[in-house]
Amino acid sequence: MKKNRVYFNKKSRLTLYPEVDSSTDSSLSTFDASTIKSRLPGLLTVQNDFFPCFDWVFPPPLLNKSEPPEGADVLFSQASVIPGRYSIYLHSPFCKSLCSFCYYAIIPGKGIDLANQYIDHLIKEMQMYSQTFRGQICESVYFGGGTPSYLDNNNIKRIFESLYQYFNIEDDAEITIEAAPGTLPVDKLQLLHSLGVNRLSYGIQTLDEDLLSSMNRDYSVKEAMSELSHALEIIGNVNVDTMYGFAGEADDTLLNTLSKFKKLGIPSFSIYALDTQRTETKLELIPPKDDTYKNKIQQFARAEELLMSWGYQAVLQNVFIDPQRASYRHQLRRWDNLPLLAMGINAQGYAPQRSYHNVGSLKSYFQLIDENRLPVASIDELSAELELCRELTSKLRFTFVSIDEIKYKYGINIDKVFEHLIVSLEELGYLSFEEGIIRMTAQSAYYNNIIPMLFAPDSFKQQLLGLPEEYLENFPVPYIMTQLGRAQSCEFNLPDTRNEMKTDRRVSWDRRQKTIIYSNTVNRRKNIGRRASDNITHWSATNNV
Repeated sequence: MKKNRVYFNKKSRLTLYPEVDSSTDSSLSTFDASTIKSRLPGLLTVQNDFFPCFDWVFPPPLLNKSEPPEGADVLFSQASVIPGRYSIYLHSPFCKSLCSFCYYAIIPGKGIDLANQYIDHLIKEMQMYSQTFRGQICESVYFGGGTPSYLDNNNIKRIFESLYQYFNIEDDAEITIEAAPGTLPVDKLQLLHSLGVNRLSYGIQTLDEDLLSSMNRDYSVKEAMSELSHALEIIGNVNVDTMYGFAGEADDTLLNTLSKFKKLGIPSFSIYALDTQRTETKLELIPPKDDTYKNKIQQFARAEELLMSWGYQAVLQNVFIDPQRASYRHQLRRWDNLPLLAMGINAQGYAPQRSYHNVGSLKSYFQLIDENRLPVASIDELSAELELCRELTSKLRFTFVSIDEIKYKYGINIDKVFEHLIVSLEELGYLSFEEGIIRMTAQSAYYNNIIPMLFAPDSFKQQLLGLPEEYLENFPVPYIMTQLGRAQSCEFNLPDTRNEMKTDRRVSWDRRQKTIIYSNTVNRRKNIGRRASDNITHWSATNNV
């Protein structure tokens, strides 16, 4: 077997995929509800993964790949379940230094000398999409990297002025920029505020100086706290990225870091588990393992309990906010299947029924744009069933699933399609299903990367049987998905009048916000440790627009 990507549904530095044999004679087994229930516990124990996996993705980028499109109109030609609205992601690859845990497409150090040329091409890419999105509304912008704040003021200004020139940015759009310590002098913060940036995501990871020295992080804690203090004054809506799971880390390190930030007045926290697996080059077929994942679950549980005791609420499994002072609309709306226009090298976007990925090298990026071609490297085509299940599985993984919302948007009773699977997982204690809301329970923490994948269409699981035999035998996610057999209790039977249905059933951010950013009357969870978004109580189809 060739050198393969060792993560079935996550990013890594390995980019080759196993070949899929579409002519396989194998077929999924069919089991009754009682057999599914009896098989699940044994299959789930196969899963051994780190926690939480923040860039989990469905469907896995493994099947249904097609060539890049001829143009923006072709890429975004399918009808959207949320017509007339979209979000934007921009990528800047430049960083002051390469962090030891980073696996993203970045250019550290003196690579910043290429910034002017890169921004020239990024603006040209905006022009290539501008006509396609004419008349539509952009409700959020996320400028990530890399370290966008590492760019000089002039280039930052050029980017935002071009955004406003080529796209219709909503007046109250959430506009986020990522930043790192040592890149945010006061004049840059003031510039960002004047350009409409109303959310800052600050990657600091920890306030433990000893841990920082092991990460190749080029900053001091004192400097970072000063920048954050100014950011709170000027922008206000500031998120801090924290990380846990370092070698030699004390049990209370993360809690101490959170406490110091809370004292400073930080209104939003993202908490990530360190994952060294993806920075390792593996030449052999070795499944991903993490011997410390149980301890990471316990670390996360303690942090979650502390944040909730302070009144923070979860908008995603690992993102906690003070809803009076912070927001995170952009990421939440991804799981609504809102179109995401992604620009820049290695940017990953979502066109209706198509996930796409831009090229990952500057040379290819520059060349394609100079030839007036979209810098798209690959596309994953999604059937109507897979698009629905993209929303279903992602929301189950990160927040919750509303039966009414899925039916409203797609015309499908998902509790009927997966009736036996839902009942089995509920009886085993891994799911709760109350008042039309499905969510994973605290008991599912050890398996929360695989349980949502079980809600893939049977047709997709059938395709997985075409993977090499040794891949299926050694890798937990595809193994469990195929060994469980057929999970659907009936066919999807999606409506034929898809375009007309979507036009009438647009799901607005306001309605989604009513559910996620809930009032102070919500009940607190009884089981700390899995997901604070269990506080969410219902979904409503009121205020339809």
